[in-house]
Amino acid sequence: MRHIKNRLLLFILIVVFFIPSSTLIFASEDSVGDVIMHEVTDNTSDPFFSFPINIGNFSYTFKITKHFIILTIVAILCCLTILYLAHKLKTPFKRPTFFQNILEVIIEYLDKHVLGVTLGKNGREYLPFCLTMFFFILIANFLGLIPATMKFATQGGGHSYIAGAITANLSVTGALAVLSFFAYNIAGMRKKGIVKYWISLVPHGVPIFVAPIIWIIEFIGLFTRAFSLAIRLFANMTGGHIMIIVIPFLIIIFGTVLVSPFAIAFLIFIYLLEIFVSVVQAYVFSFLTAVFISLAIEDH
Repeated sequence: MRHIKNRLLLFILIVVFFIPSSTLIFASEDSVGDVIMHEVTDNTSDPFFSFPINIGNFSYTFKITKHFIILTIVAILCCLTILYLAHKLKTPFKRPTFFQNILEVIIEYLDKHVLGVTLGKNGREYLPFCLTMFFFILIANFLGLIPATMKFATQGGGHSYIAGAITANLSVTGALAVLSFFAYNIAGMRKKGIVKYWISLVPHGVPIFVAPIIWIIEFIGLFTRAFSLAIRLFANMTGGHIMIIVIPFLIIIFGTVLVSPFAIAFLIFIYLLEIFVSVVQAYVFSFLTAVFISLAIEDH
Protein backbone atom coordinates (compact mmCIF):
# COMPACT_ATOMS: atom_id res chain seq x y z
CA MET A 1 0.00 0.00 0.00
CA ARG A 2 2.87 2.35 0.80
CA HIS A 3 4.35 1.79 -2.68
CA ILE A 4 0.99 2.59 -4.28
CA LYS A 5 0.71 5.81 -2.29
CA ASN A 6 4.24 6.83 -3.29
CA ARG A 7 3.52 6.18 -6.97
CA LEU A 8 0.26 8.14 -6.76
CA LEU A 9 2.02 11.08 -5.08
CA LEU A 10 4.77 11.06 -7.71
CA PHE A 11 2.17 11.01 -10.48
CA ILE A 12 0.28 13.97 -8.98
CA LEU A 13 3.52 15.94 -8.67
CA ILE A 14 4.31 15.26 -12.33
CA VAL A 15 0.87 16.43 -13.40
CA VAL A 16 0.93 19.54 -11.19
CA PHE A 17 4.39 20.80 -12.10
CA PHE A 18 5.47 19.18 -15.35
CA ILE A 19 2.42 19.20 -17.60
CA PRO A 20 1.18 22.79 -17.05
CA SER A 21 4.72 24.17 -17.36
CA SER A 22 5.42 22.19 -20.54
CA THR A 23 2.16 23.36 -22.07
CA LEU A 24 3.03 26.96 -21.23
CA ILE A 25 6.30 26.54 -23.15
CA PHE A 26 4.09 26.68 -26.21
CA ALA A 27 2.22 29.65 -24.79
CA SER A 28 5.29 31.82 -24.80
CA GLU A 29 5.49 31.51 -28.57
CA ASP A 30 2.16 30.37 -29.98
CA SER A 31 -1.55 30.90 -29.55
CA VAL A 32 -3.81 28.21 -28.13
CA GLY A 33 -4.89 27.33 -31.68
CA ASP A 34 -1.28 26.84 -32.74
CA VAL A 35 -0.62 24.58 -29.76
CA ILE A 36 -3.70 22.47 -30.53
CA MET A 37 -2.58 22.09 -34.14
CA HIS A 38 0.91 21.08 -32.95
CA GLU A 39 -0.68 18.42 -30.74
CA VAL A 40 -3.22 16.80 -33.07
CA THR A 41 -1.55 17.16 -36.48
CA ASP A 42 1.58 15.73 -38.04
CA ASN A 43 4.43 17.77 -39.52
CA THR A 44 4.10 16.28 -43.00
CA SER A 45 4.58 19.68 -44.64
CA ASP A 46 7.93 20.14 -42.88
CA PRO A 47 9.30 16.70 -41.86
CA PHE A 48 12.52 15.96 -40.04
CA PHE A 49 13.86 14.02 -43.03
CA SER A 50 12.53 12.94 -46.42
CA PHE A 51 13.76 10.36 -48.91
CA PRO A 52 12.59 10.35 -52.53
CA ILE A 53 11.82 6.90 -53.91
CA ASN A 54 11.81 6.49 -57.69
CA ILE A 55 11.09 3.11 -59.25
CA GLY A 56 10.38 3.43 -62.94
CA ASN A 57 7.33 5.66 -63.37
CA PHE A 58 6.56 5.40 -59.66
CA SER A 59 7.80 8.21 -57.45
CA TYR A 60 7.14 8.76 -53.77
CA THR A 61 8.67 10.89 -51.03
CA PHE A 62 9.09 8.99 -47.77
CA LYS A 63 8.89 11.43 -44.87
CA ILE A 64 10.16 11.00 -41.33
CA THR A 65 7.62 12.92 -39.24
CA LYS A 66 6.87 13.06 -35.52
CA HIS A 67 3.93 10.66 -35.86
CA PHE A 68 6.05 8.22 -37.85
CA ILE A 69 8.66 8.29 -35.07
CA ILE A 70 6.01 7.81 -32.36
CA LEU A 71 4.37 4.99 -34.34
CA THR A 72 7.73 3.26 -34.57
CA ILE A 73 8.28 3.67 -30.83
CA VAL A 74 4.79 2.30 -30.12
CA ALA A 75 5.43 -0.74 -32.33
CA ILE A 76 8.77 -1.40 -30.62
CA LEU A 77 7.26 -1.04 -27.14
CA CYS A 78 4.38 -3.31 -28.08
CA CYS A 79 6.79 -6.03 -29.27
CA LEU A 80 9.06 -5.62 -26.25
CA THR A 81 6.08 -5.87 -23.90
CA ILE A 82 4.95 -9.20 -25.33
CA LEU A 83 8.52 -10.53 -25.54
CA TYR A 84 9.06 -9.54 -21.92
CA LEU A 85 5.95 -11.42 -20.83
CA ALA A 86 6.88 -14.46 -22.92
CA HIS A 87 10.33 -14.48 -21.36
CA LYS A 88 8.91 -14.26 -17.83
CA LEU A 89 6.44 -17.07 -18.48
CA LYS A 90 9.33 -19.42 -19.29
CA THR A 91 9.95 -19.55 -15.53
CA PRO A 92 6.39 -19.79 -14.13
CA PHE A 93 7.52 -20.68 -10.58
CA LYS A 94 9.66 -17.57 -10.22
CA ARG A 95 8.11 -14.65 -8.35
CA PRO A 96 6.41 -12.43 -10.95
CA THR A 97 7.25 -8.75 -11.23
CA PHE A 98 4.73 -5.95 -10.79
CA PHE A 99 4.62 -5.27 -14.54
CA GLN A 100 4.22 -8.98 -15.29
CA ASN A 101 1.26 -9.19 -12.93
CA ILE A 102 -0.45 -6.28 -14.67
CA LEU A 103 0.02 -7.83 -18.11
CA GLU A 104 -1.20 -11.24 -16.99
CA VAL A 105 -4.30 -9.78 -15.33
CA ILE A 106 -5.17 -7.76 -18.44
CA ILE A 107 -4.68 -10.65 -20.85
CA GLU A 108 -6.52 -13.14 -18.66
CA TYR A 109 -9.45 -10.77 -18.17
CA LEU A 110 -9.76 -9.99 -21.88
CA ASP A 111 -9.43 -13.65 -22.76
CA LYS A 112 -11.92 -15.11 -20.29
CA HIS A 113 -14.47 -12.32 -19.98
CA VAL A 114 -14.33 -10.11 -23.08
CA LEU A 115 -12.55 -11.05 -26.29
CA GLY A 116 -12.42 -14.82 -25.84
CA VAL A 117 -16.12 -15.02 -24.96
CA THR A 118 -17.08 -12.75 -27.86
CA LEU A 119 -15.05 -14.63 -30.45
CA GLY A 120 -16.20 -18.06 -29.26
CA LYS A 121 -14.58 -21.35 -30.16
CA ASN A 122 -14.74 -20.71 -33.91
CA GLY A 123 -12.96 -17.37 -33.61
CA ARG A 124 -10.34 -18.36 -31.06
CA GLU A 125 -7.53 -18.03 -33.59
CA TYR A 126 -8.24 -14.29 -33.93
CA LEU A 127 -7.69 -13.58 -30.23
CA PRO A 128 -3.99 -12.62 -30.72
CA PHE A 129 -5.01 -10.09 -33.37
CA CYS A 130 -7.57 -8.44 -31.06
CA LEU A 131 -5.09 -8.42 -28.16
CA THR A 132 -2.48 -6.81 -30.41
CA MET A 133 -4.99 -4.11 -31.32
CA PHE A 134 -5.66 -3.49 -27.62
CA PHE A 135 -2.02 -3.19 -26.56
CA PHE A 136 -1.00 -1.14 -29.60
CA ILE A 137 -3.78 1.43 -29.07
CA LEU A 138 -3.24 1.46 -25.29
CA ILE A 139 0.49 2.17 -25.59
CA ALA A 140 -0.16 4.79 -28.29
CA ASN A 141 -2.74 6.51 -26.09
CA PHE A 142 -0.43 6.55 -23.08
CA LEU A 143 2.50 7.91 -25.09
CA GLY A 144 0.22 10.68 -26.30
CA LEU A 145 -0.22 11.82 -22.70
CA ILE A 146 3.49 12.59 -22.33
CA PRO A 147 3.87 16.36 -22.78
CA ALA A 148 6.19 17.99 -25.30
CA THR A 149 9.34 19.50 -23.81
CA MET A 150 12.00 19.53 -26.55
CA LYS A 151 12.07 20.88 -30.08
CA PHE A 152 13.93 19.25 -32.96
CA ALA A 153 15.02 20.84 -36.21
CA THR A 154 13.03 19.98 -39.32
CA GLN A 155 14.20 19.72 -42.90
CA GLY A 156 12.71 23.06 -43.87
CA GLY A 157 14.58 24.99 -41.21
CA GLY A 158 11.76 25.03 -38.66
CA HIS A 159 11.24 23.10 -35.45
CA SER A 160 8.75 20.50 -34.24
CA TYR A 161 8.05 18.61 -31.04
CA ILE A 162 8.17 14.81 -31.09
CA ALA A 163 5.01 14.47 -29.06
CA GLY A 164 1.27 14.25 -29.46
CA ALA A 165 -1.39 11.60 -29.70
CA ILE A 166 -1.07 9.55 -32.87
CA THR A 167 -4.56 8.20 -32.15
CA ALA A 168 -5.77 11.79 -32.61
CA ASN A 169 -4.59 11.48 -36.21
CA LEU A 170 -7.37 10.26 -38.49
CA SER A 171 -4.83 8.60 -40.78
CA VAL A 172 -3.63 6.39 -37.93
CA THR A 173 -7.10 5.47 -36.65
CA GLY A 174 -8.21 4.94 -40.24
CA ALA A 175 -5.33 2.53 -40.85
CA LEU A 176 -6.25 0.58 -37.69
CA ALA A 177 -9.87 0.47 -38.84
CA VAL A 178 -8.79 -0.82 -42.27
CA LEU A 179 -6.90 -3.66 -40.56
CA SER A 180 -10.05 -4.47 -38.59
CA PHE A 181 -12.11 -4.30 -41.81
CA PHE A 182 -9.88 -6.84 -43.56
CA ALA A 183 -9.76 -9.00 -40.43
CA TYR A 184 -13.51 -9.56 -40.07
CA ASN A 185 -14.14 -9.93 -43.80
CA ILE A 186 -11.28 -12.36 -44.32
CA ALA A 187 -12.38 -14.29 -41.22
CA GLY A 188 -15.89 -14.61 -42.65
CA MET A 189 -14.67 -15.75 -46.07
CA ARG A 190 -12.29 -18.29 -44.52
CA LYS A 191 -15.06 -19.77 -42.38
CA LYS A 192 -17.94 -19.78 -44.87
CA GLY A 193 -16.25 -19.56 -48.24
CA ILE A 194 -16.03 -16.48 -50.45
CA VAL A 195 -19.39 -16.85 -52.24
CA LYS A 196 -21.37 -18.06 -49.22
CA TYR A 197 -20.02 -15.25 -47.05
CA TRP A 198 -21.21 -12.50 -49.36
CA ILE A 199 -24.55 -14.24 -49.89
CA SER A 200 -24.99 -14.64 -46.13
CA LEU A 201 -25.17 -10.88 -45.73
CA VAL A 202 -28.88 -11.31 -46.43
CA PRO A 203 -30.60 -13.07 -43.49
CA HIS A 204 -32.59 -16.25 -44.11
CA GLY A 205 -36.29 -15.79 -44.69
CA VAL A 206 -36.06 -12.38 -46.36
CA PRO A 207 -38.47 -12.07 -49.34
CA ILE A 208 -36.72 -12.31 -52.67
CA PHE A 209 -37.81 -8.86 -53.85
CA VAL A 210 -36.37 -7.24 -50.69
CA ALA A 211 -33.12 -9.25 -50.67
CA PRO A 212 -31.15 -6.97 -53.07
CA ILE A 213 -31.93 -3.89 -50.95
CA ILE A 214 -30.98 -5.69 -47.72
CA TRP A 215 -27.75 -6.94 -49.31
CA ILE A 216 -26.76 -3.40 -50.36
CA ILE A 217 -27.52 -2.07 -46.88
CA GLU A 218 -25.51 -4.84 -45.22
CA PHE A 219 -22.65 -4.36 -47.69
CA ILE A 220 -22.48 -0.66 -46.86
CA GLY A 221 -22.67 -1.61 -43.19
CA LEU A 222 -19.38 -3.49 -43.49
CA PHE A 223 -17.69 -0.19 -44.32
CA THR A 224 -19.58 1.89 -41.76
CA ARG A 225 -18.38 -0.47 -39.03
CA ALA A 226 -14.76 0.31 -39.85
CA PHE A 227 -15.58 4.00 -40.30
CA SER A 228 -17.17 4.17 -36.85
CA LEU A 229 -14.10 2.53 -35.30
CA ALA A 230 -11.81 5.15 -36.81
CA ILE A 231 -14.00 8.15 -35.94
CA ARG A 232 -14.76 7.01 -32.40
CA LEU A 233 -11.09 6.62 -31.45
CA PHE A 234 -10.07 9.80 -33.28
CA ALA A 235 -12.80 11.98 -31.74
CA ASN A 236 -12.34 10.81 -28.16
CA MET A 237 -8.57 11.20 -28.13
CA THR A 238 -8.66 14.55 -29.93
CA GLY A 239 -11.22 16.00 -27.54
CA GLY A 240 -9.30 14.96 -24.45
CA HIS A 241 -5.99 16.35 -25.67
CA ILE A 242 -7.56 19.65 -26.62
CA MET A 243 -8.90 19.98 -23.07
CA ILE A 244 -5.47 19.24 -21.61
CA ILE A 245 -3.97 22.00 -23.77
CA VAL A 246 -6.68 24.62 -23.26
CA ILE A 247 -6.90 24.50 -19.45
CA PRO A 248 -3.34 25.80 -18.71
CA PHE A 249 -4.01 28.69 -21.08
CA LEU A 250 -6.64 29.95 -18.63
CA ILE A 251 -3.78 31.28 -16.52
CA ILE A 252 -2.60 33.43 -19.43
CA ILE A 253 -6.09 34.39 -20.61
CA PHE A 254 -7.14 35.69 -17.17
CA GLY A 255 -3.73 37.23 -16.60
CA THR A 256 -3.46 36.27 -12.94
CA VAL A 257 -1.85 33.45 -10.99
CA LEU A 258 -4.92 33.28 -8.77
CA VAL A 259 -6.54 31.11 -11.43
CA SER A 260 -3.69 28.61 -11.42
CA PRO A 261 -4.84 26.47 -8.43
CA PHE A 262 -8.25 25.96 -10.03
CA ALA A 263 -6.76 25.40 -13.48
CA ILE A 264 -4.25 22.85 -12.17
CA ALA A 265 -6.89 21.05 -10.08
CA PHE A 266 -9.18 20.79 -13.10
CA LEU A 267 -6.22 19.73 -15.25
CA ILE A 268 -5.45 16.87 -12.86
CA PHE A 269 -9.07 15.73 -13.12
CA ILE A 270 -9.04 15.91 -16.93
CA TYR A 271 -5.68 14.15 -17.10
CA LEU A 272 -6.91 11.30 -14.89
CA LEU A 273 -10.07 11.14 -17.00
CA GLU A 274 -7.96 11.00 -20.15
CA ILE A 275 -5.99 8.05 -18.74
CA PHE A 276 -9.29 6.28 -18.15
CA VAL A 277 -10.50 7.17 -21.65
CA SER A 278 -7.23 5.86 -23.13
CA VAL A 279 -7.87 2.46 -21.57
CA VAL A 280 -11.56 2.46 -22.49
CA GLN A 281 -10.91 3.36 -26.13
CA ALA A 282 -8.35 0.56 -26.51
CA TYR A 283 -10.86 -1.79 -24.88
CA VAL A 284 -13.75 -0.65 -27.10
CA PHE A 285 -11.75 -0.85 -30.34
CA SER A 286 -10.51 -4.39 -29.65
CA PHE A 287 -13.91 -5.52 -28.33
CA LEU A 288 -15.82 -4.22 -31.37
CA THR A 289 -13.25 -5.82 -33.66
CA ALA A 290 -13.94 -9.14 -31.90
CA VAL A 291 -17.70 -8.54 -32.24
CA PHE A 292 -17.41 -7.91 -35.98
CA ILE A 293 -15.26 -11.02 -36.45
CA SER A 294 -17.79 -13.07 -34.50
CA LEU A 295 -20.66 -11.72 -36.61
CA ALA A 296 -18.75 -12.62 -39.78
CA ILE A 297 -17.94 -16.23 -38.86
CA GLU A 298 -21.15 -17.30 -37.12
CA ASP A 299 -23.88 -18.79 -39.30
CA HIS A 300 -26.70 -17.45 -37.13
